[in-house]
Amino acid sequence: MAAGRTCKGINAMKESKSQYPSANHPVVTPHVDQLRDLLVQHFPPYYLEIVKPNPRGARYQLLHKGKIALHTATYGAEIRVGTSESFNFYAIMMPLQGSGGVMLNGRDVTAPISLIGPKQKIDMRWSIDHEVLMMQVPLGAMEEALEGYLGDPPKEGLRFDPGVDATGALGQALTMLASTGTSGMLPFAATKLAEHHFEQFLLHTLLASQPHNYSGALRESAAPWTPAALRRAGRYCEDHAGEPIRLADIAAAARVSVRTLQLGFREHLQTTPMAYLRSVRLAHAHADLLRIADTGSRTTVTEVALRWGFPHLGRFAALYRQTYGRLPSGTRQGRQ
Repeated sequence: MAAGRTCKGINAMKESKSQYPSANHPVVTPHVDQLRDLLVQHFPPYYLEIVKPNPRGARYQLLHKGKIALHTATYGAEIRVGTSESFNFYAIMMPLQGSGGVMLNGRDVTAPISLIGPKQKIDMRWSIDHEVLMMQVPLGAMEEALEGYLGDPPKEGLRFDPGVDATGALGQALTMLASTGTSGMLPFAATKLAEHHFEQFLLHTLLASQPHNYSGALRESAAPWTPAALRRAGRYCEDHAGEPIRLADIAAAARVSVRTLQLGFREHLQTTPMAYLRSVRLAHAHADLLRIADTGSRTTVTEVALRWGFPHLGRFAALYRQTYGRLPSGTRQGRQ
């Protein structure tokens, strides 16, 4: 391999110990071959050349496994590593200790942090004292987040610039993640909801700060809200009220970004898109209950609630009473 540009670890001046203790994913110290077996569970098959072993040995930790996966690894050796197959996800490689060089499709990555995308072949060399933080983002999660900005599914694959500036928004987020891991608790590990929001933070930071082939379209998607977009959103909610609708679905139907959709609903209707959808669903449920009362149908309140997207019956009854002044069972039974 031609020597790529050297990238040095973010924490190169720190002592490299077990930096990421976690009750859920403990640090393991496998043999080099065992480490390779661990990593091929998460990455495509790859070749590995041990240039010079390090007596300190290998170390690996799976920090987090959700939509986004986070790992740290050191092979305990100077190595050359590369893929024989392209990734089907996006991967970010940030050296925490030591130094290395990264090449993508035969070209050097000249930034300290590398972003690898689908259909890119990698060839890397890491120093004997290396430790690397790796973040994996599924292709589907990235495209879903992008669709929320565009309002429509992307027409072609998302391609990022491969070099990430360590001082930029994404680089600082990764550095923060690496440094807070030393405390024994990752910043999003408190609850599942916190994990979800932190993953969303990373996804949107990546889309907003790292240049890619849709950067211009994302700037254009911030166009002013129009009455036509409101009509499209309202019609979509009416037509699909009984389906499991996401915020991104409403934005796509309105042909605006999620952010524009939220601002438009707040400015023109003084509500949120999902609250508007809930009111539409309640109206449909109310109409059904009135028909049941008129016709004597044996359809239950539970069936009506589930039909219109209310799986929690207590919550449905409370919302219905708040809106119509009585319980849904009262409407069904024809009580005034």
